[in-house]
Amino acid sequence: MDKSIVFKFFNDVGLNNVLRCFKKNKLTVLSLHRISEELDFFWNPMKPKTFEFLLAYLKKHYHVICFRELPEIVKVKGTKPLAIISFDDGYYDFYEYALPLLMKYKLPSNHNIVNECAENNMIIWTQRLNFIFNHCRQNKIAVSFEKNEHRFELNNFNNNWMSFYLAVYKWMLQLPLQDRLELLVKHENALSISASVKMMNWQQIAECSANGVEVGSHTFSHDVISTINDEVLLNKEIVQSTRELEQKINKKVNVLALPNGQGNVNITKCLTEAKINYLLYVEDKLNELNNLTGTINKIYRINLVEENVSAMKLRTEMFHSKIKKYA
Repeated sequence: MDKSIVFKFFNDVGLNNVLRCFKKNKLTVLSLHRISEELDFFWNPMKPKTFEFLLAYLKKHYHVICFRELPEIVKVKGTKPLAIISFDDGYYDFYEYALPLLMKYKLPSNHNIVNECAENNMIIWTQRLNFIFNHCRQNKIAVSFEKNEHRFELNNFNNNWMSFYLAVYKWMLQLPLQDRLELLVKHENALSISASVKMMNWQQIAECSANGVEVGSHTFSHDVISTINDEVLLNKEIVQSTRELEQKINKKVNVLALPNGQGNVNITKCLTEAKINYLLYVEDKLNELNNLTGTINKIYRINLVEENVSAMKLRTEMFHSKIKKYA
């Protein structure tokens, strides 16, 4: 049976409303990245029309806030559950498509910025990897990734491009930055391609900040934090990133979203120095409001993707996570 029909049935009978009843004293944080009409087989942006459906749904059923409001708002007993709309990376399409819709619905949001992207339109390594995979898939090119004893080829995954991509992506998360970049450059040169995407600049980020967007850090260069052992580099990724953001928008920054959800046991010192209060992961969980009273609070987010509206509503209400848990 078509999944979209099943999701529509569940919504029609009110399952999303039932699930939302269990969110008392809990905070829902939604994780998004790109809002665009572009297509990407491996990481498809959410379409503006879908995003507007999401905002209308949240406006009706949630009290949407920013992280800076949490200390006071947790003391107030509201009738609606709390939600935060959180973005990562700083793509220009947020400024082009998402910001006007957020302003239309008068909803705040959080957007976590990569400093090097804002400064010189640097392309995040994951975006470059997607570009390589999309090019090879579309042109039926037999690409392989290898380093030391590791080698990945499409035929090792029954010619399933998505399985192939995910295996390479997870493997590259464990590699040092230099090894990751060398692999990307090697394939880009061999294929004569170069990823291109527009990121927001500092002026546009400041404009977002002036219009209800709570700016946070997504580190200085979007490196994989779990692979960094050097204290100086960690300081640059977290402390220097935060301080530069504060100078650019002239506001306090106390939110840090970990790139690719990868943490590091050695970052506490940097988080304390940067005065980060909210450390963001993506683990498809809800947050207990009573637990968000510490100096550094771990925040779980629900990853949203482009899908039919019924499925998106149910994902927001944790339906997919519950099914996966008991499957």
